[in-house]
Amino acid sequence: MNLKRIAPAITALATVSLIAAGCSSDSGSDSEAGGTAATGEPIKVGQIVPIEAPGLGSVGYAASTVASVDAFNARGGVNGRPLELIQCDSMGDPNKEVDCANKMVSEGAVATLADFTPASSEASSKILFDAGIARVGLNPVNMADFTATNVYTPFSGSLLNLYGMIDMLVAQGKTKLSLMRPDLPVTAQLVGLLTPAVQAKGAEIVNDVAVGAGATDYTQFIAAAERNGAEGVIMALGASDANPISQAFEQLGSTLTFALGTAGFTQADLQDLGTFATSSTYTSPTPAPSSSTEDFPGLADFLADMEQSGKEELELPNLNGDTVNPWLSVRAFGEVATGLDEIDAKTVWGGFENAENLDMAGLVPAWTPGDVEPFGIFQRVSNSMMYRMTFDGDVLVTDPTQYDLRTPTS
Repeated sequence: MNLKRIAPAITALATVSLIAAGCSSDSGSDSEAGGTAATGEPIKVGQIVPIEAPGLGSVGYAASTVASVDAFNARGGVNGRPLELIQCDSMGDPNKEVDCANKMVSEGAVATLADFTPASSEASSKILFDAGIARVGLNPVNMADFTATNVYTPFSGSLLNLYGMIDMLVAQGKTKLSLMRPDLPVTAQLVGLLTPAVQAKGAEIVNDVAVGAGATDYTQFIAAAERNGAEGVIMALGASDANPISQAFEQLGSTLTFALGTAGFTQADLQDLGTFATSSTYTSPTPAPSSSTEDFPGLADFLADMEQSGKEELELPNLNGDTVNPWLSVRAFGEVATGLDEIDAKTVWGGFENAENLDMAGLVPAWTPGDVEPFGIFQRVSNSMMYRMTFDGDVLVTDPTQYDLRTPTS
């Protein structure tokens, strides 16, 4: 499997499975960050994430988790107790994901934070569920993630970005849509999956464009996407294909509007894509890191924590759209754990089930983790709000007014 090509579309691949059916890093910091650094008995939390998986795009995501825990500990942790992060690299391998899940159990993690388990999500989910370990801020990619009652995530997740892209295009009057996806058997079912959502918005998918690995002529894919009067493209591809697509787009003088999720793209990536990037539209459950801190004051705290890490991958131009997710997950855990008399897996799970209106720094709505409702085939969704974004040639600009995936497109 070519992870580099399908990483930003991994949610699309996982969606198809819906319808068909290590290393440890201790994090702590003595640096000053507006409080007294935590020095008490550590609280073990875990993360399962593919890091050494070429092209999967989770290096920054994993680094953001470490930086978020470090900054949280520097501010005093949970009533003076630091978080100890057990971060396990699954390498995008299904067997290693299972090994990582077992590691969380054996090493006594009271919860996992910002997991991303695309390769064997159902198996790893069952292990953590059976052990009574809550998964906070999981990036959901499988039916098991949307049905397991130990999963609490304050954002709709990258899987629902595909639905967000449809909303974005229809809101611009683009009702004849092309789907651009990796040329893999499992993604061939995406049209069938998305068609009901597209039709519900008064639109239709008129072209299914499979982008083959190793292609040298990308003009063929742009030409295919333009057929049958298509006006917009749902792009289930990421940065590795975006550059040749953008070149073909400019070469043909295409007028198609592309809708993309931000998870696979950094600010630096988009700056390389010319008019393709500036003419495209973007969506995400969280504001882009480059967004205005006047519109999103909470971003200033996030960016300060990332800068404090001193890591190149966490400098603003190199932040992916999903690096905010781990920071919010750590924040949510801290809010819940601070109010617990005892902290173990059982009390943390119960704490999230009973928590109300957690402060998410204005980046997503105040969050009640146990307040879940079905959304289409997804059984447990607690936040269906999304942001619209545009790229001005320098940075992604986020419209501060969110839209709800559950409501008709306006």
